[in-house]
Amino acid sequence: MKTYKLKLTALTPLHIGTGEDYEPTNFVIDNGYLYEFDEYTFFEKLDNVQKQRFLKAVETKGAESLFEIHRVIKQNKKQAIESATSKVQVTKGLERDYENKVGKAVQNEGGRRVQPTKVFNRFQIAKTIRGANTKKVYIPGSSIKGAISTAYQEVIYKENPTHHREYFQNRKPQENIFKNLLISDTIPVKTFSMVGYALNKERFEEDQLGPSNKLETIFSNSQFEITLGIRNYKAPQNVNFELIKKSCDAHYLPLFQQIFKPFTTFRGKKVDDFTNEYFDEAFYEKYKDFTPKENQFLIRVGKHSGARAVTIDGMRKIKVKVSGGGRRRKPNKWETLDQETTTWMFGGSEKALNTLLPFGWVLCEIQDK
Repeated sequence: MKTYKLKLTALTPLHIGTGEDYEPTNFVIDNGYLYEFDEYTFFEKLDNVQKQRFLKAVETKGAESLFEIHRVIKQNKKQAIESATSKVQVTKGLERDYENKVGKAVQNEGGRRVQPTKVFNRFQIAKTIRGANTKKVYIPGSSIKGAISTAYQEVIYKENPTHHREYFQNRKPQENIFKNLLISDTIPVKTFSMVGYALNKERFEEDQLGPSNKLETIFSNSQFEITLGIRNYKAPQNVNFELIKKSCDAHYLPLFQQIFKPFTTFRGKKVDDFTNEYFDEAFYEKYKDFTPKENQFLIRVGKHSGARAVTIDGMRKIKVKVSGGGRRRKPNKWETLDQETTTWMFGGSEKALNTLLPFGWVLCEIQDK
């Protein structure tokens, strides 16, 4: 078996979900950090008066219970922090929203009253994956393998659709040629994590404020090491390492370079692409003319990577909603296109407009063979 060592650097934030959330009654945010705490340890640290308040709040029915629990937590923030099992940095905008919206007696947004439970639910924060023992963020080998597989299949499909069917579509799972590609989970070298906002923006028209959610990310400049192995075992064709690099250059590099350009082709016409206008200026200047070195290639991993990044050119059919829903619950209407019409970006606040970063871009650097 041949093995290759790669160094991975996150060029932008990336989120690989676990299905778990930071719950607003199990964390506090203070001085730039979210502290997730153990509620039993927290309770034991309270004095008798606060313990009685906490127990009474738990026994109370309805939304007021959530508010009283959170009042106790915020008024005993020191004990919550001392009970912390983990902490992660948060953006200033998210900390400000936490202070202004969670645990307040009156909940108003845009001049209208909002149900208290909805405010709490909106402060659930999706966790990104961490090692069970180290508690450090990492990128699973399956995510790297999936990204490489998409690019590799695209090259084979474009060169010979028959070979693509033979190697991937008409084979039993154990005969798939990627059965021979073995990729370990990454080893963290220098990692950063950040909680902020995922903001959905229109690509082909200016967008002031779209849907958003809160999530934890592996942040820009985090570095990892990974081992890639290729074995020769019961496959119609062996995976070729040079073709891995070639395919990733062919699939991901044009997508990365496109996000910095003011125009694109959509429905056969040249149109404005507003993606780059949302970018943080330093990020734009650093990568607008980016070309990887001979021993480097790009991939895109994690949630919000974009439909084109995770599909094969020539085979992709992207389902895009064109109308429907809303207050009157009109039936949804969909259109099949060759590219997405919106893009998700990481922002420090829910209303950020031009200090945003795209999700999921990772630079792979070949260390040795």
